[in-house]
Amino acid sequence: MIAVFVVIAVIVVVAIALIAVGTVTGRLAGEPPTSVFHLDEAVHYVADRLPEDLTARLSYDDVRAVIGWHLDYLQAKGVAGASDHDLAAAPAGPIVTADDEAVAYVLGRAEGSGLELDDVDVVEVLEAEVAYLRAIGAIGPEVAGQLDPGS
Repeated sequence: MIAVFVVIAVIVVVAIALIAVGTVTGRLAGEPPTSVFHLDEAVHYVADRLPEDLTARLSYDDVRAVIGWHLDYLQAKGVAGASDHDLAAAPAGPIVTADDEAVAYVLGRAEGSGLELDDVDVVEVLEAEVAYLRAIGAIGPEVAGQLDPGS
């Protein structure tokens, strides 16, 4: 008789576990994956992909500074944040930023800090950073069609 109760208890526990795991798995399958940006990882990723002539002029600290300034720019635009809570007030829908605006922002910050960079250097670093963002899933596929920033 006790064996029957043990078997029934085991069946009930397994059923509850399967339902709980299935529910959470189904919910997570419908959500986009969380992308976590690690600055040290990003600096190494970017530095490894820069042209040789640029790596001869820029140190890891310079690359870190450029990435940091770009992240400041993205945060000011509402595209990036230190946590999900920072992005809660971001506008819904696509946020469009101009590439040249980001380069100008980084160049301005570099000039203010005394770091001598030209626009080609910044573009190379930012392109490698975008490749890192794509690799970690922080940037999705390109949006089809023309975006109307006014709508």
